[in-house]
Amino acid sequence: MPKGAQKVRFSFDERHITHFGGMWLIQRFCKRLGLKKRLQEHVRVPQRHQAYHPSELLLALRFAIIMGLRRINKTEILQYNGAFLEMLGLRRFPDQATLRRFLKRLPPQTIRRLVRLHDSLRAYLFPLPQPRTTLVFDLDSVVVVLYGRQEGARVGYNPKKHGRRSYHPLLCFEAHFQEFWHGSLRPGNAASATGAVPFLTACLKKVPSAIARSRIRFRMDAGFYGSPVIRFLDGAGCGYVIVAPVYPHLKTRAQGCRFHRLANGWEVGVFRARVHHKWKRPHRFVVVRRPIPDDPADAEQLTLFQDRTYLYHMFVTHLRLSPWRLYLFYRPRAAVEKNIRELLYDYPLGKIPTDTWTANVAFFQLLRFAANLVHWFKRLCLPAVYRTATLDTIRTDFLVLPARLGRVHKQTFVKLPHDYHYRHEFQAAVKRIQQLRLPTPFRFCK
Repeated sequence: MPKGAQKVRFSFDERHITHFGGMWLIQRFCKRLGLKKRLQEHVRVPQRHQAYHPSELLLALRFAIIMGLRRINKTEILQYNGAFLEMLGLRRFPDQATLRRFLKRLPPQTIRRLVRLHDSLRAYLFPLPQPRTTLVFDLDSVVVVLYGRQEGARVGYNPKKHGRRSYHPLLCFEAHFQEFWHGSLRPGNAASATGAVPFLTACLKKVPSAIARSRIRFRMDAGFYGSPVIRFLDGAGCGYVIVAPVYPHLKTRAQGCRFHRLANGWEVGVFRARVHHKWKRPHRFVVVRRPIPDDPADAEQLTLFQDRTYLYHMFVTHLRLSPWRLYLFYRPRAAVEKNIRELLYDYPLGKIPTDTWTANVAFFQLLRFAANLVHWFKRLCLPAVYRTATLDTIRTDFLVLPARLGRVHKQTFVKLPHDYHYRHEFQAAVKRIQQLRLPTPFRFCK
């Protein structure tokens, strides 16, 4: 039986190795987008020292987020990761104190310009790989529990998080490609619908002018039900499907409406009711119910309430879809839960880095920017099967790779493992990055 090496000597003189060899794909993609140059042009930061350029710190934070470093104080391992430093063009990776001071030094106007650059790149890449003529937005919020005295942290209303200080960000995803369309960080005591109308306004401002408002639809849970949101969407001319809450009068109407039985055993019904008691015009409510299954595990998450016989789903909408089609249209919104879990566990949304509100807003926007960089990379450079893959899958298949950086005859080589399973996909991604045809010209959004 063969034995392993018996005599081993150790040395610490290798300068160009990394276990994030696949990050060269992200680096080349960012270079193809001209990201560093655009940061230098459009996101100017008050500079107190010259050890690092602000664009280098912004890129370093973004890359650390994509690589999966959960906390800023875990970036120490990158200070001796020579190939990664070569990738960033740095002699030494900034330490945690430098990164925290940098985040705290970012003024609100700089954060706004960072968000505008993000939105500009999103609009720039929106037509690729093919133009879209419709948009479906999924809105949700998530409680981010905090363990400290962070500014803006409040005790929220979520009974599962009772007594915990938290943030309560509001999130919007575009359903076709799961792109992170918009996000806003809020204190933990904000209700789901707090600030929803300004949030919806911001989402619509980012929609290309070629897409008519009638081709835009929103899907929301019961936390967003209310007269301000519905009045705004009615006035904007956008379609919407919102889960109706279990108010006594709505529950009574839902159980008492006239149902039609479908071939699959489900039943559908429609009734009209006023969203607000002062409104004259009633809205359309759709009810879908099914017999209670023998196995409680078969009950779906979309169930709103139940009686002795049926499980009920109830929505308010002004779409003219049939009740069953409306239910099928709303069901894919469940993917937003996967996106939120990805932000919490694959991205460091649950690890807020500082005790200052403005710095944490900057970190939240950097995280959103990093998430969309990965999204654009999947959409434009990887095979179609990776379009809905999580960041954890992308890391496992492409980014976390042992590699050595070397030079032969003034040519730089990144040497990767011989038996790497996704070699062809990796090479195809490199080729797609090189051949990527970007729209011209780039326009910085106002």
